[in-house]
Amino acid sequence: MSLSHLTTVVLLWLCGADWAGAAINISCVGDSITYGVGVSKPNEDSYPARLQKVLGTNYLVMNSGLSGATLLKQGDTPYWGTLTWFISRDFPPSIVIIMLGSNDSKPQNWVYGTNFVSDYQDLIASYVTNKYFPNPRILICTPPPAFYNGININPGIVATNISPLIRQLGTNLNLQVIDMQNLLAGHSEWFPDGVHPNSKGTAVMAAIVYTALLGDTMNGSIPALGIGAPTNNNVVLNWPAGGAGWVLQSTPALGNTNVWSVTANAAVNKGTSVRSTNSLSGQSAFFRLWQPSD
Repeated sequence: MSLSHLTTVVLLWLCGADWAGAAINISCVGDSITYGVGVSKPNEDSYPARLQKVLGTNYLVMNSGLSGATLLKQGDTPYWGTLTWFISRDFPPSIVIIMLGSNDSKPQNWVYGTNFVSDYQDLIASYVTNKYFPNPRILICTPPPAFYNGININPGIVATNISPLIRQLGTNLNLQVIDMQNLLAGHSEWFPDGVHPNSKGTAVMAAIVYTALLGDTMNGSIPALGIGAPTNNNVVLNWPAGGAGWVLQSTPALGNTNVWSVTANAAVNKGTSVRSTNSLSGQSAFFRLWQPSD
């Protein structure tokens, strides 16, 4: 990896969170999906950056995504041995979230697919044996669905080979699995190029990871949504901080209220409440909260 890319990684880390008072460090390990390809400002709208916003200042989330990275050591761009990998380990993280596998589905990489599980176990072990913070909490993710083979990523291999192997690995190693493959299925509108999420997709992914980390922080209740008076065609919406794992959706007041769209603007945990400012685009709208795990 070039020095310029390392500089970008460090900037993503520094810009994505506030150091002050952070108690729990999180490394988000992954490829371009994690890094933020697909959004215009990865340091603000990648899924790790969105996760930082909904978790709040008690956490420090590091974006450890490397574009093109493979889990396979014999892949064309292995995550292994890169500066991104070293930084992700020596952060040091108390939580590691791994989401690799999409690039492994490419034909030149999947010829080594029989090594996928053993290489994955080795990657996990590299965090477990970290001399700075051994035995962090590790969560492993199935890759999001690939909706077409536009950039040589094979949707079928991702869905029927790689994702089942990751689920089984979670069972074998007693690790929590975040099933992005299933939870994001059917939502190609969040993946304009078929692989990389836009800001709506990263908002949903952040909410999914939040819930995986903290569970149901509403204790079975549905968070109440508060709406402020519109100002300059903008409206501020808020809901209890315990509902940070819920996603804000909207639909035009004069449109089809059965069709709801995730709002693109970030939700930010302010400590006691989550807030999001949204444009009304010259017309009134309905808003609601939705839990992606449903």
